[in-house]
Amino acid sequence: MLNLIKMDLYRMFHTLSTWITILFTAGMALFCVVMVQGDLDAMAEDPAYAQEMEQEIESASDGNEDRQLGLYAESDPEWIEGKIEAGEFISTQLQSGLFTLFVVIFAAIFANAEQKNGYIKNIAGQLPNRGVLALSKLTASAVQVFIMIMTFVLAAGVMGKILWGGRFYLGSLTDMLPFLGAQYLLNLGIAALILFFCILTKSSAFSMTAGIMMVMGLFVPAYSIINRAVAEIRPAWDFDISLYLPDGNIGLAGVNASAEILSRAAAVGAVFVVLCAAAAMLIMKKRDVR
Repeated sequence: MLNLIKMDLYRMFHTLSTWITILFTAGMALFCVVMVQGDLDAMAEDPAYAQEMEQEIESASDGNEDRQLGLYAESDPEWIEGKIEAGEFISTQLQSGLFTLFVVIFAAIFANAEQKNGYIKNIAGQLPNRGVLALSKLTASAVQVFIMIMTFVLAAGVMGKILWGGRFYLGSLTDMLPFLGAQYLLNLGIAALILFFCILTKSSAFSMTAGIMMVMGLFVPAYSIINRAVAEIRPAWDFDISLYLPDGNIGLAGVNASAEILSRAAAVGAVFVVLCAAAAMLIMKKRDVR
């Protein structure tokens, strides 16, 4: 098992797509900083726009804002002239789902790569339990997601310091670490789900498309139908299925989120990792390798 993990890690670090993903993750962080500065300039020129953004942030913090379709990050009007805390800035960008989009793309490419080069066919016959192939790929994905999130945080921090100087500062690490941990588990949960889709369908295109649709919020109407159906059956329940899915928690697990929200988000991510890994291992074990 350990040797298999080492092989997958070796393959990952010697694959061009891995380094391209890391490079694009750093570029995405720089892009986010520049776009936020553009947003702050627009709010400085249009007080009505700044007031609208402030109301949206207050609504989101109160939990009254419905999830929107697409990728959307809110810039705090207080950042126009005031200080910008690194944790709050990074939190808004991770909550937007843009980072998760890159996780989906990498997970689909990496999980399905060996189908093209014959890696599975060559090694599967040497294993007593082919299910460990899925677990090995998930372990490599866990390392990659960690590298990606650290790359994003460091690149955003460096660019923020260059662009905003002394206004950009590092706040409390004790506040940042819980939300970063929750975001890591949620993104790893989605990577595990994409891995499961790739093994189930043997199609990176289907898996990537499903993941992108999820991140973009295109499944929200389906969630609403499920919620209404549950409300009809059990009116007393205050049920929202999105609270039990990784994509529904990514936008909620911010640096200022309560301990309850962060704990639930971390638990949802961890559960998805375990369930998807178990399902993927079962499929790999039962399916004939061709």
